[in-house]
Amino acid sequence: MADTGKVVALPRRLANKAFSKQPGSEVDKGQQIAPTSPFFVSQSVRTLRTNGRTQEAIRKLAKEDGTVSAAVFAMVQVAMSGFTVKAYNTGDNLHSPEGTELARSIIASMDTLYDYTKGYADKKPINAILESGIREVILTGAIAGELVLDKQRLPDRIQLVAHETILWYSNGDEGKYPKQQPAGGGEEIDLNIATFWVAEMHKEATQKYVGSMLEAALNSSFYYTEFIEDMRRTVRRGGHSRLVAKLNTEMVMAAAPQEIQDDPAKMKIFLDDTRSGVEDIISSLEPEDAVVSFDSVEFDNLTADGEKADYKELLNALSGVLATSLKSHPSILGLRLSGSQSLSNTESLIFLKTARAAQVPVETFMSRALTLAARLYGADVYVKFRFTPIDIRPETELEAFKTMEQARILEQLSLGFITDEEAAELLHTGPRPAGAPELSGTMFTKNTSADKAENASPNADPQGRALQPDTPKKGGGESQ
Repeated sequence: MADTGKVVALPRRLANKAFSKQPGSEVDKGQQIAPTSPFFVSQSVRTLRTNGRTQEAIRKLAKEDGTVSAAVFAMVQVAMSGFTVKAYNTGDNLHSPEGTELARSIIASMDTLYDYTKGYADKKPINAILESGIREVILTGAIAGELVLDKQRLPDRIQLVAHETILWYSNGDEGKYPKQQPAGGGEEIDLNIATFWVAEMHKEATQKYVGSMLEAALNSSFYYTEFIEDMRRTVRRGGHSRLVAKLNTEMVMAAAPQEIQDDPAKMKIFLDDTRSGVEDIISSLEPEDAVVSFDSVEFDNLTADGEKADYKELLNALSGVLATSLKSHPSILGLRLSGSQSLSNTESLIFLKTARAAQVPVETFMSRALTLAARLYGADVYVKFRFTPIDIRPETELEAFKTMEQARILEQLSLGFITDEEAAELLHTGPRPAGAPELSGTMFTKNTSADKAENASPNADPQGRALQPDTPKKGGGESQ
């Protein structure tokens, strides 16, 4: 049972305020917060490439570039696989049902609005926090945020912070603490507080600051986009026929008034105006419009007779390099131009592993936030936040796996390796009802053929056969 006698006390100055700043927090009360990008900006990728700011380039590409945006969006959606929370006693490390219920209550309180007298509540639900957190890990390599407390110094909400605004300072004891440089400028904010955490992904031992997993994709993305832009310019210049209007100079000059014919300067202006007028008419033509002119204008159709460049092989190579550098799947990005289905299945498995890597820092951050939140309520426990294992198959195709998993959990319960509460957690059935008999260690599955999934195969569905090896349908054991 969780020890509820130890209460964590935080300084009173942490109550009822958030120390970290978000975009828009610098605006005075009652003033409008300007939209981030109210207008669509059309610019060449060379402009972004010459800028030289790594993090700014990654965020802009993830927002404005179709390929990079698709890779980030798909990875976030795949990584949002659901989650579980479980609390353990600090002393004996055993599962704490009371602590688990407390952690769930804390999540529910953050997810639910209670005081409807305060007007609009700027409070993100847990799923939105997890979604933003995974996206931040992909874009910046880390998740940073603060547990904001209410007036009673109890957990109120979680506020995420852009990692590139975090600066590290030495504390003089071979350690460090963070400060935040607000996006709009201004004085740095000291975040050397117990309610602020940073969790990083794949940080090198030689680096002081972690980098984004997409840094390696910048050059490939720039090269790929520039190549597409060059192809577009080439096609527009030489790949289409053009309507050419040829003016008969002698006939145009003869049609000019006598006073213009006698003045060379006026004649030059007259010829330029005539040419511009014909050009404006032709440029504004719709495909269904007819062309009618005097005999002073001759029309012809100009076609490109130059060398035709074949870009297919180079485009395929660049597509593969870009998909690899984005840690993504060519089929997801629309770059699958060749290859077998088995190759796509292998890439899918690697993509799932990559999405899993983006979950780990978010798990660490949420575990620390929920642990502190539970201890503020007086529970001497620590909380483990875990994402549900990622599986891209439909729920209906996972029934065989679930049946086999249930049989395994029940056998562990029968042998006494897990408690009844842990079995209820693993089976996702919720808390056991009051008065339910204790089953842990009662050997209730002995010689009863408890594994009812012995004839169920995890490879029964088409995608399952492609993703799974030829594993045995059942394992050895006394109850088999």
